[in-house]
Amino acid sequence: MKVLVYYNKKKDAGGVCKTKLIEGLVKHGIEYMILEDNMLKNSISADALFAIGGDGTILCLAEFANKNSIPIIGINAGNLGFLCEFEKNDVETAIIGLKNGDLMKDYRTMLSVSYNDEVFYALNEVYIQRTYDRSVGNTVAEIQIEIDDSFVSKYSGDGTIISSPTGSTAYSFSLGAPILSPHADVFTMTPIAAHAFNQRPIVYSDDSVCCIRVSGKAQVAVFVDGRLVEDLKQNDCIKVSKVDKKLLFLRKKDYNFFKKLCYKLNRSAGTIDND
Repeated sequence: MKVLVYYNKKKDAGGVCKTKLIEGLVKHGIEYMILEDNMLKNSISADALFAIGGDGTILCLAEFANKNSIPIIGINAGNLGFLCEFEKNDVETAIIGLKNGDLMKDYRTMLSVSYNDEVFYALNEVYIQRTYDRSVGNTVAEIQIEIDDSFVSKYSGDGTIISSPTGSTAYSFSLGAPILSPHADVFTMTPIAAHAFNQRPIVYSDDSVCCIRVSGKAQVAVFVDGRLVEDLKQNDCIKVSKVDKKLLFLRKKDYNFFKKLCYKLNRSAGTIDND
């Protein structure tokens, strides 16, 4: 068995969790390789990818893991860590579970974002959002939405966001969009700071192709899982669809999305009962 180990150097200060993980892998006779940032474009074969960090770390690794068909085992060294299954004191549990084949498979749908000849992957969301340009001024973004070549709506505001079920607990959640079961076969489209009361989130089938077209003159950009990837101009269009292959997470056998949801949201609100 061979695994990859990636650790966020900012989250895992001094590599404490990484060292503990490596010691455990060696103890259980599991071959490992440290995955560096400059290797994320490579084709690599492995039985699992241990990701030490927070949700941002998982998002950075999602495209690499999916393209190489490597399941992710997330170890939370951040704050909320909603996507991570194990905490730092659970490292031994994660290793033993992997070695014995006792971890549960959890498949998640990803978004494919196409612009010109480039394609980007997103686990959580893609959004078009206005950015400030002195030459244009601080004008609102005007965006036209089409699903399967049918006109849906025209949004005026700060932009719009397309979210996967996994991402429904992220940016779109803060915009008032619904939380989706992680295995629902749908995406959510939500306007950002819309200038009309009738512009509300829309849930649609993930088999559909959504075209987001810039119809106004405001300076806007495309963000994929929070990362700016392209600046857009008037009449530019991006297409958002489902990635054919799902991303695989390995989790504890007793994993329950709704139980974890309640725990993490209460924890972030400071209302957890520690007794």
